[in-house]
Amino acid sequence: MSRGSDAERRRVKVLLMTPSPTHQHLGGIATVGRFRDGLQSRGHLCEVFGSTSEGGLKQSLEGTIGRFRPDIVHAHDALRTGVHLLGLRSPWVVSLSGEDMHHDMLDEARGAIVCEVVKRAQRVLVPNAEAGRVLEERVPDAVGKIDVVARAAVRLPTNGTDLRRSLGIPRQRFLVFLPGGIRPLKGQHRALEVVGLLRGAGADVEMIIAGPDQDTAYADALRALSKQQPGVRVLPTLAHDRMGAAYLDADVVLNTSLSEGAAPTILEAGILGRAVVASDVPGNRELLRHKDTGLLFESEEDMAKQILALYRNRSAAGSLGVRIREDFQRRFDVDREIGGLLSAYAAA
Repeated sequence: MSRGSDAERRRVKVLLMTPSPTHQHLGGIATVGRFRDGLQSRGHLCEVFGSTSEGGLKQSLEGTIGRFRPDIVHAHDALRTGVHLLGLRSPWVVSLSGEDMHHDMLDEARGAIVCEVVKRAQRVLVPNAEAGRVLEERVPDAVGKIDVVARAAVRLPTNGTDLRRSLGIPRQRFLVFLPGGIRPLKGQHRALEVVGLLRGAGADVEMIIAGPDQDTAYADALRALSKQQPGVRVLPTLAHDRMGAAYLDADVVLNTSLSEGAAPTILEAGILGRAVVASDVPGNRELLRHKDTGLLFESEEDMAKQILALYRNRSAAGSLGVRIREDFQRRFDVDREIGGLLSAYAAA
């Protein structure tokens, strides 16, 4: 019998660690929440540590471990949670975020500590095989303890407030929605001039950018620039119960990231059947097949061309949405994700 099936039969106590504060790390919070719900649905016991809106910790990590006595501690995000487990004698694993892989690990100041977390963790979880290969090259000590656990695509509720109606956007206007944390790595600035190019080509287009300010200077600059671009609005973070409806309101969901792991916004949009246009970076290429389940772009001009093509052919946008939904339903199943977690826990 496999270690994974042993873990399935035995009730496991899992302490899940999430980045804080909640309002700045929505993707991480959603991922850890999905882990918790999936594990609990199978009868396992879970607690989440670190999920406070103010960014404080509910109590000390040592106190939580002493009280809860988990069988395994699972840190999501090496830099923001995994570092707190260095020296922990209890079994622990870490799942790497896109920020860990493509930014922090390569940073001169932070790279060494992220690599140390990878070296000391009993198991390291990555969202796809390509990320695993890259990690083995960068941290040879990780060889033999990497688990590929594809992130699940979960359908969000869609009964929230209508984004178009609340903002006065006509139904016939082509709406491009760019969700995600506002920071340089997400590259929202790349999209600002695109609306001008599209409108110059005669397209009736509007763009909504929405997400938490994760880099204040960058967010302020983005908002200032957006005021110079007709047809672009930068909104505060949308409440979680509004996101599903916001995706459905959009004709295209856009991703402009300079690097990605497994973008939650693409998974959320795709499972709802929305057409996705995304930057051509490794993490996005793992999620989308160009011209089959989504469109990938290499430059701002290419981005504009991809969106304009869907504007001029709405049926093509609809077909992309159908194919991405079917593909995500097949590849990014919640049960498969939770099974992967349990296998990693059993191996730790």
